[in-house]
Amino acid sequence: MHWYFLAFLSPLLWAISTHMDKYILGRYLKGASPAIMSIFAGIVGLFFSLAVLLFYRGDILGIGLVNGILIVLNGALLIVSFIPYYFALKDDDASVVSPLYQTIPIFTFILGYFLLKETISPVQILAGIIIILGAILMSVDLNQPKFSIKLKPLLLMLLSSVLISIHFLLFKFIAIEGTFWRTVFWEYLGSVAVAIFLLIFIKKYREQFILVIKDNSFYVILVNAVNEIINIGGKLCANYSSLLVPVVLVNLANGLQPMFVFLIGLFITIFLPFVGKEEITKRHLIQRFAAIVILLIGTFLLV
Repeated sequence: MHWYFLAFLSPLLWAISTHMDKYILGRYLKGASPAIMSIFAGIVGLFFSLAVLLFYRGDILGIGLVNGILIVLNGALLIVSFIPYYFALKDDDASVVSPLYQTIPIFTFILGYFLLKETISPVQILAGIIIILGAILMSVDLNQPKFSIKLKPLLLMLLSSVLISIHFLLFKFIAIEGTFWRTVFWEYLGSVAVAIFLLIFIKKYREQFILVIKDNSFYVILVNAVNEIINIGGKLCANYSSLLVPVVLVNLANGLQPMFVFLIGLFITIFLPFVGKEEITKRHLIQRFAAIVILLIGTFLLV
């Protein structure tokens, strides 16, 4: 299977997950900290790790002590990287927050060059610049009289993007030496460790998590489980394709995520307004369609 099919499937899955994140935050976590989402992610990560352990036929312990510790910490880093994203998403539209993830390739390119000696062609660099410009256009705040980009979500998403860039590079560094599924298993144990830490050592999060479960037990567990499975599917596609090409190319391909987020948000606003609403005034539609065209041009050059 060609790398860009997997790399482009991940932004579609992540776009669906972004809207589900927004729905969960607005429907079930109104009075709770967005960090509670990380606990749900860790719990689903536990069951996923057990599934890998059950079906993987190789030596799950053959990763080595140092690499094992690194990949567990790397899995924890991924869950921690989502916390700023959850806080940004709680206060803003999904179509505003999602494009800010397109700063990831900038950090990945810099770190990948120095850590993994990865390089990309001038045309691919141009494609990346075009994709990033399209993402920036998508996030411009048209509700302000002057040109403006919301500062709070920008800073939160920059922090999230740096941490995610480090995560993907460490995953590739370790998975190249070991095996894909072995690395995945230990990585998701790291996500479990974060969930356990938040539940045991942060009383506020523990109390809020228990309250959310009591108030919406079946539905909140079901929606979060489905959401995390979709999120894991997107991540597995991105991780595997990163073993085939430089990590920065996979991150650049994720430039399509804002387009998918916008189109899904448009569908939800028109046909499922009880789930969520996006800005769909004429100028917002023009802005986002123009950004989509730019994103598609960049993606065409990328492949």
